[in-house]
Amino acid sequence: MRDLGGATIAPESLTIKAVAIGLICVICFCVITPYNNHYVRNTYLASNHLPIGPLFLLVCLICISVGLRRQIPKLSLSTGELVVIWGMMSVSASIPSKAFVEYLLPALVAPYYFATPENQWHQLFHAHIPIWLTPENIVTARGFYEGIDSGEILWAPWIIPLLIWMLYALSLYGAMICLTIILRHQWIQNERMTFPLVQLPAEIIGLPQDSNRLPTFFKNRWMWIAFAIAGTLHLFNGLHFYFPQFPLIPTRFSLDPLLAEKPFSAIRPLPLDIHLSVIGITYLLAEQVSFSIWFFYLFYKFECFAFSSLGWPMPNSPGEFGFTRSFASHQEMGAFLVIVCLIGWQARKRLLVTMKSMFSAVSKNRTSNDKEFISDEHWALWGLLSMLLLQIMLSQLMGISLWVALSITLFSAIMWVIFTWQVSSAGVLIVHPTFRPMMMLRTMFGDRRIGVHNLTLNTFQARGFRTDLTQLIMPHVMNTFKLSNEKKTKSISLLMAMIAAIFIVLPVSSYFFLRFTCKVGANALGLSWVGHTGFRVLESRLIYPADMDPTNLGFFLLGIISTLSIMLIYHRFLWWPLHPIGCTTGSSWGIQMFFLSIFLGWLLKYLTLKYSGLKTYSRARPMFLRLILGEYVIGAIWIIIGLFAGKGYRILTA
Repeated sequence: MRDLGGATIAPESLTIKAVAIGLICVICFCVITPYNNHYVRNTYLASNHLPIGPLFLLVCLICISVGLRRQIPKLSLSTGELVVIWGMMSVSASIPSKAFVEYLLPALVAPYYFATPENQWHQLFHAHIPIWLTPENIVTARGFYEGIDSGEILWAPWIIPLLIWMLYALSLYGAMICLTIILRHQWIQNERMTFPLVQLPAEIIGLPQDSNRLPTFFKNRWMWIAFAIAGTLHLFNGLHFYFPQFPLIPTRFSLDPLLAEKPFSAIRPLPLDIHLSVIGITYLLAEQVSFSIWFFYLFYKFECFAFSSLGWPMPNSPGEFGFTRSFASHQEMGAFLVIVCLIGWQARKRLLVTMKSMFSAVSKNRTSNDKEFISDEHWALWGLLSMLLLQIMLSQLMGISLWVALSITLFSAIMWVIFTWQVSSAGVLIVHPTFRPMMMLRTMFGDRRIGVHNLTLNTFQARGFRTDLTQLIMPHVMNTFKLSNEKKTKSISLLMAMIAAIFIVLPVSSYFFLRFTCKVGANALGLSWVGHTGFRVLESRLIYPADMDPTNLGFFLLGIISTLSIMLIYHRFLWWPLHPIGCTTGSSWGIQMFFLSIFLGWLLKYLTLKYSGLKTYSRARPMFLRLILGEYVIGAIWIIIGLFAGKGYRILTA
């Protein structure tokens, strides 16, 4: 079987053993995630695009495989099998969490549980919700949020809504996979993006597993130095969490107390947290990229200070995007539009050939390279169109107008591409939207023109799939294809395994999440805000509908112009220090959370290259890779302890 990219491949990858182990791992995530994330409040098993749970299991599997190779060689795992298992885990581990059940399921019953005579939700929007779209049963809603004493869940009200939403989720995931296949050759082979988050799994897996020794990565002395640094930090801080008498090594700071007075208060919040793994990831980036990320974050804070000094109003972005200002959200909308046009322009030759192939046979005059990729990207493009059409059809079936469904589907796809580009080119650990597609429509047309039914039904979709993209699946798929390319494994086999994992995890994660939530109660798990936030925002929009916003449209145009200018200068002048990626990350919550660590990683690389040269930088690189692994492994050990202790010490959190 030929590889999707036409590369030379290893003979082994998709085996019954690899698929079985991968499925066991992802089912374990389904079982553990609700208890770990919400009852224990541990570190999330999959909270970013280098998920701690799958990475820790990968390390364990490699160690077990090396041990088995000496005693029972048939049970050991090859390089291709490890890539398959990693792909299955990384792509599906977020579904039991924020990528599907954690936001969607609480939202399905929230309109009924939180409806009161005072908020008048019944009169405002209940009539616009189809009876088959949610478990329209107050008993079911109370059981979900308050728990069921008998422990017997009424499954009947859930079956049809879950099937509908699983189909909608599959259309999203299918579109993301097809987009990844269309872009992967351009990003991996032509542009040679750095894929910083792939470097650690690639080093861990190492060379083909044909010896009785661990990969060289684990035997280097830098490994143990990095472990000592991460271990000391998290050993003391973890012990302090459980036993306050142990000393604490401070890693979290804030300048907010110094910014109490206007206009400086407009800069708040300004957290300064130290995360060793983020420092390590940033060290792997190009200087222009890492510099631009922290520079544009500070520039966003400067804009807030300047507007406050001038007395200009700076409303927060609506709803859960209140961590950023509305002007910044709209500037980043414009930046997203420019960058996605750039991505399309850079891949134009390949895309044109692929689109022509959709309506004609492969010409004999085409080059051999064209013939190699054209069939794979040909069916991926048809698949993308089919999945997008399915999304639009399902949205219309729910009651959303065609023009709204079409606009939201298009804007969502643009966001997926940009966030995947951020992860692939800059290793952005946590991608987080500062806007939604509906925000763009509200700015352009106003709430009245969009309509009550569109605003209501979009709330379910937005809560389930667009609120928190820290676990967006598309970057995981792209990273896994890059790893497959590095290890020369079969990408088609890998793709089949990832799709199988998604199909299995959707129903299994829903079952275990509902079972645990109805036993304990979503209120006790701290999930009530997940359900009611979106509908309180909807309530406000219906009572106080906004008109078209020319001010924010101006900021949207400003974002287009400024990003286009920076992009043109960046591609024309080598001395220009700013990368366009900063225009898309300026006010992101993930960058705010990791700002100091990104700055420190950039500073360490800058000083190393300036005063010690490229040779020293290359020698120090393994140290920073192992620093990432050290923090993750120690963090995973604390997760295991937290599962037994009933409360968890968390890493990589705000």
